[in-house]
Amino acid sequence: MNAPTKNRSMRVAAISSVLAVVFRLSAQAGIYTYPYSDSGPIPQGGTTLSFEHSINPPLIPDSISSVELVLTFNNGYDLGGNINGALILDPSGSDINESLTPSESRAGTGSQEIYDVTFTTPFAGSNPNNIWALNLWDNNNSGIENGLVSWSLNITAVPEPVSTALGIFGGVAVCVVVARSRPVRERAKRWRVAANAWIDAV
Repeated sequence: MNAPTKNRSMRVAAISSVLAVVFRLSAQAGIYTYPYSDSGPIPQGGTTLSFEHSINPPLIPDSISSVELVLTFNNGYDLGGNINGALILDPSGSDINESLTPSESRAGTGSQEIYDVTFTTPFAGSNPNNIWALNLWDNNNSGIENGLVSWSLNITAVPEPVSTALGIFGGVAVCVVVARSRPVRERAKRWRVAANAWIDAV
């Protein structure tokens, strides 16, 4: 490979890398909200309140960046550090889960209490199109059970950086190969001459 050809190849590779990075930075994250009306008393004495839901079509096309979980309880006065739980992705497979302690992050006033927390790990990078499970239990033995009113998931997803960069690089590489092809250049030259002749004739 002679020096001019090598320099051109290096310039092409550098431009491709820059385009891939720029395109990746401009990729927008999507937020997908899934509200659930599941409700019921949170049991004491070692049993668990559990719900499962699948992500239904249309499926989320990208991988998880973060997950916001919002729980609404019917009473905020007896949380008291005793209610715990877990949010689980793919409970029958890889079982990616995050522990919950609703009493540690409370918001809301009046008769209802809202637990709102955002997780970036361990869900980040996972495929969200699976079964999501919520488990709640009460470590207290007071006999006064708190109740879940509803819950929701807000899943933030972003395009995979590897596939995006490969797509950009592949597109640039194809354009470079086509542009450097002698038959393509000759054909483009003939079209240019023909177009100029037609413009002059008009």
